[in-house]
Amino acid sequence: MFKKVYVPLDNSDISEKLLIEALAFAKSINAEVRIAHAINFEQITFGIEMIGVAELKETLVEIANKFIAHTKDEMKKNGFDIDVVVLENYGGDLASLVIEDAKQWGADLFVLGSHHLGSFAHFVTGGVVEDIAHECEIPILLVTKHKE
Repeated sequence: MFKKVYVPLDNSDISEKLLIEALAFAKSINAEVRIAHAINFEQITFGIEMIGVAELKETLVEIANKFIAHTKDEMKKNGFDIDVVVLENYGGDLASLVIEDAKQWGADLFVLGSHHLGSFAHFVTGGVVEDIAHECEIPILLVTKHKE
């Protein structure tokens, strides 16, 4: 049924669990996997030159590269072809960016993670998972971070 599983990861506390669960699930159904990671350059795109902007961008890319290297290692260790895409967000709608890439790749399932931030944190930070659910017709498998 599902042959192309799309997994956006954000290097948060649930990302490791999401990666492990998504790869195990994809392996069980013999599906391809694409991991997507967005580098959010929004905070450096205000149109003014500020001291430290270049260093901030380099740091964000360095953090992303470490995360991507780890993700590729996990995919390889689990027997998957490495398909990791890096999306650059310069202040646009992150959900739309992810959905567009998933559709272009031909994804037929999203595996997404939920942070359980609480209502105030959700109000402040928004909800990319919720936005994807509202904007996209691709089915979603939701992996949650349960409290221990």
